[in-house]
Amino acid sequence: MNIEQIKEKLKSDEYDFLRKDKNLGNNIIILTLGGSHAYGMNKESSDLDVRGIALNPKEEILLGTDFEQVVNVETDTTVYSFNKMLTLLAKCNPNTIEELGCLPEHYLVLSDIGKELLNNKKMFLSKICIHTFGNYAGSQLRRMENKAARL
Repeated sequence: MNIEQIKEKLKSDEYDFLRKDKNLGNNIIILTLGGSHAYGMNKESSDLDVRGIALNPKEEILLGTDFEQVVNVETDTTVYSFNKMLTLLAKCNPNTIEELGCLPEHYLVLSDIGKELLNNKKMFLSKICIHTFGNYAGSQLRRMENKAARL
């Protein structure tokens, strides 16, 4: 699936939640590809992983009822709230920091605020990533070892 086909797919009913969810709608500042498409490892049979960031609605900020993320399992889409994403980025969370390093053509939605975040992505890189990425790699290794032992 190429970028144009992906953009068309996002217009389908399957992805209506991106437009209709009360936390998303016009609040999305970044929507990008994840998984095999983001890494250039996709095949014709690859699924589509979509990741994003949406601003917290002002009403929720004022009421203290901020959403953390919207996950749609059927489409393998996760959109984090801006507040939650900043917390995860400050911790160099491997699953979220990759959203700031995608190819320009992989950004399906990129608002002015999203551009500002991307322009300042170096603020989130620190020595903390040594631990978070090291721990992540170690946990992935343990998963592979456990799976190999079961087989």
